[in-house]
Amino acid sequence: MNSWHKVVILLVIISLMIGGGGYLLYKSKWVKPREAIAKQKEELVNAIEYGKASTKQIEAQTQQLQPLYTRSFPRQSADAALQYEIWLSQMLEFCNIRESQVTRGAYSNLRNLGLATQNFRVQAKCQLLDLTQFLYEFYWTPFLHRISTLDIIPQEGSDDLQVAMTIQGLTILYLTNPQQQFPLRDQLPLAAQAPQQLASGPFAAYKPLGELDVFRAVRTGVDQTALTRLTATPVITDDEGNEQKVTRWNLEAESRTISLKIGDVLKVGSFVANIADIDDNLVILRQQNGLLWAVPLGNKLSEAVAVPPNLF
Repeated sequence: MNSWHKVVILLVIISLMIGGGGYLLYKSKWVKPREAIAKQKEELVNAIEYGKASTKQIEAQTQQLQPLYTRSFPRQSADAALQYEIWLSQMLEFCNIRESQVTRGAYSNLRNLGLATQNFRVQAKCQLLDLTQFLYEFYWTPFLHRISTLDIIPQEGSDDLQVAMTIQGLTILYLTNPQQQFPLRDQLPLAAQAPQQLASGPFAAYKPLGELDVFRAVRTGVDQTALTRLTATPVITDDEGNEQKVTRWNLEAESRTISLKIGDVLKVGSFVANIADIDDNLVILRQQNGLLWAVPLGNKLSEAVAVPPNLF
């Protein structure tokens, strides 16, 4: 190979190296930076769109929550509790709820949720129609409150009911705007518009419910033991993992079922006895005077059979 051929080959090699290097330089200095810029732009556009969507969602949620803000208890907890106690006492009196006692319960600040709750306990006597009116007035009032428990005990031979209820009021502490008007700082929202919480508007639609004789078994002197049935004797496990047998009684007069274990008191009308023993198909009751009664599973309390003391 002569020198001229060597020169040509060398030039070709140099050209290839220059071309390859130029291509690499083009990729690293031109293509890749622009791809990175395009990717950053795409991420920025997506972030902007996500921000817009989130803002719209927050605005929509704020609009939905606005009626709740107008019904919230005042942010000052002491003012909220005192004013609500006054309102509640006046409403109980207005509805002819007698011998009422209002007790302030626990105040809980749920900081993670931006909420606070205040409990109240009410004990009183009334008739069913009066209780119906109170429930009507309660749920037509615009406050953010609810009745979390309601216990009704009919009085034997009387139209009166012994009533105990737990009421919970809610304060929205989280503010979407420091300048927003609601929740009020130290006043109940008495001027707020009440939401539609009941199916019908006028009290006349609910009055017939209060006139029903739903506690006729007590009022007419019907033997409540004939309306009480032993329905089950299951084995349950307590919180500590211990197993124990319990009794289940269906109180038809009160439309409820109770569970009692050995030592608990069963009180039905004028009949009072302790659970003395529980078998799979039988329960033994002991009265204070020493009398023993056996109630077979599935039978009524009125069908209890007397047990001689020497047999148990």
